[in-house]
Amino acid sequence: MENPPLWRVLLNSTLVTVSRTLLVLFVSSLTAYALAIYKFKGRRLIFLWILTQVIFQGTISLMPGITNLVPMYVLMAWFGWLNTYWSLIIPGAFSAYSIFLLRQYIITIPDDILDAARLSGCSEFGLYWRMILPLSKPALAAIGLLNAAWIWSDLLWPMLMIKDPNWFTVPVALGSWVSPSGPLGAALITLVTLPLIIFAFITQKYILKGFTGFGYTNR
Repeated sequence: MENPPLWRVLLNSTLVTVSRTLLVLFVSSLTAYALAIYKFKGRRLIFLWILTQVIFQGTISLMPGITNLVPMYVLMAWFGWLNTYWSLIIPGAFSAYSIFLLRQYIITIPDDILDAARLSGCSEFGLYWRMILPLSKPALAAIGLLNAAWIWSDLLWPMLMIKDPNWFTVPVALGSWVSPSGPLGAALITLVTLPLIIFAFITQKYILKGFTGFGYTNR
C-alpha cells in the first residue's frame, strides 16, 4: 500500500493526542473530584485500588504492561476498532496515575471556597466545572503534558492496532516506512519533539506550579 502524505500522519497524531489527553483529563479530574470532595462508603477502598494500579504500572517486576497487549488486542478486534481512532483513544481514557495526582491536588483546595459556592446556589457539577477545574489549572497542565508526551511518542500500542498506513501516527510512520537518516525521517523526528517543546513552553508557569502543588492529607 502506498505511503500516506506527511500531513495525514501528522493529523492522525494530533487528533489522537489531543482527543485522548482531553479524555484522560476529564475522566481523571471527575474521578479525583469525587474521591477528594465526597465522603461515601468504600471511598478509601477505591482510592487504595487506584494507588495499587499506580504501583503496578510503575513497577515492571509486578506486572509488565506488555502482558495486557494480547487481551486488549482481542477486545479491540471484537469491538471492530482495529485501524480506527477509537482503538488509540478509548483504551487509554483511564489513568490511575493522573487520578492519584489530581486527587492529591484537589484535596488542598480549602473547603470554605466550595461551601461558599454551594451557598451561592452552585450545583455539584457546576462546583466541579466552575470551581475545581479553574483552581486545578496548574495540576491539569502538568498532567496534560505528561500524558500528551507519552501519547504523542507512543509506538507499541499504535503499531499493534494500526496496519493501514493511512492511519499511521508519527512514531509508527517513522519506524515503518522511512529511514531516520533520510530527510523525511529527520522531519518526522522533529515533529515528534517540537510540539511537546512548544506546549511545555506555553504552559511552563502552570506546569511548575502543578508539580510543586501536589500534597498529602488524610482527608
